[in-house]
Amino acid sequence: MLIAASASLAFAAQTMVVPVDGLAGWTSLAYRSIPANTVSIANEGSENASLQIKVDRSSSPLVFRLDEPAFLSGFTVQATWSGNLLVPAGKTQGEEGADDFVLKLGLVEAGERKLNFLQRRLAPDWIVQLHDLAPAGSGVRRISFYSTTRQEAELGKRRTHPLSDLLYEERVHYLEKSGPFELSYSFADPVKVLGLWISSDGDDTGSEFTLEIQNIDLILTED
Repeated sequence: MLIAASASLAFAAQTMVVPVDGLAGWTSLAYRSIPANTVSIANEGSENASLQIKVDRSSSPLVFRLDEPAFLSGFTVQATWSGNLLVPAGKTQGEEGADDFVLKLGLVEAGERKLNFLQRRLAPDWIVQLHDLAPAGSGVRRISFYSTTRQEAELGKRRTHPLSDLLYEERVHYLEKSGPFELSYSFADPVKVLGLWISSDGDDTGSEFTLEIQNIDLILTED
């Protein structure tokens, strides 16, 4: 199984701080036909250490499994990016030929969907890994992605991804240019989450950029 055991988490004032100063607890997956991103720790060993993802016409998920399911009322991610992600003229970010994003923070939601023996053998690796995030005997609902966008008109847009009904997306932060940014979201009702699924990609548009994540805070609530 590719999912790594999660690292210890720090708690303060109902906030779960996901570690970004080391790779313990994080698992880099890969798609069969797409070059993978390069994942490392920038400024490792210092108080400014951050999770670094280098995208070079590439794409690969980065997964963090929680020790146990958690009910969230929201999250905040602080990050910086450099380079460029150019959406082709006449294209809407997310459609075929422009389906790349600097950051999509995915929350793996608990649910009832499970894979039987035959489905597990036939499913793509990423779907198997998604279901492996669920505790034994339980299932998943979907991955809900909250993403940046390079097109201001796309802010607030939502969709179920055309490739799979396991993938829900909402555009929540406009990136006018490279530099530091904060991606945050609050939920109307608590969401039961099994893990994080970070997506950062440039394979569809031939883009190159670097993303550094300095902080991920998950806001806890009661179920």
